[in-house]
Amino acid sequence: MYTGTLIEELIATVERTEQYGRLRSTEELENWYAGAHSEAVRPEQNLLGVA
Repeated sequence: MYTGTLIEELIATVERTEQYGRLRSTEELENWYAGAHSEAVRPEQNLLGVA
């Protein structure tokens, strides 16, 4: 049955999807950043003092 709220429902769906996408992107970036910095930077011994 047509209730006249189709556009409002579509807008709400898009807003929820965008919010979920931003949240997911933020979580993925945080996880990547934490993983990238958890690995210690180990210099290659044969290159020390070269520069």
